[in-house]
Amino acid sequence: MNRIAELRKEKKMSQISLGMKLNVSQKMISAYENGKNEPSIDLLMRMADIFHASIDYIVGYSENRYPEYQISGTSYPRPSAKDINRLFGDLSDRNKWIAQGVLLGLLASQQEEPGDWEEDCPDEQDGPEA
Repeated sequence: MNRIAELRKEKKMSQISLGMKLNVSQKMISAYENGKNEPSIDLLMRMADIFHASIDYIVGYSENRYPEYQISGTSYPRPSAKDINRLFGDLSDRNKWIAQGVLLGLLASQQEEPGDWEEDCPDEQDGPEA
């Protein structure tokens, strides 16, 4: 059984509002939630963005809600601010200075005028590459 209804209710969304976001009818959302119809991969990808959950979790294939990212062969879930703070605390003093410099550089680059290079960058929602 899928988790669409559970995730929709968690977001305090009605079937109608979810349908509007996905450009499908309330009747289709009901059919997806009751297992009478299956959403396309495109709709599942859009639901994953809306619910901040992996497609595997949405369809009930996995108990892991968040997509995992691979860093040096180690799997990490999409980190929350609390997770990032904990990871930062685990860094050596030297690496904390480096990380702080990288973050300050990223913040400064957000304030600059957008240039042609942005067309080559992945969307912010893409996350790190595996």
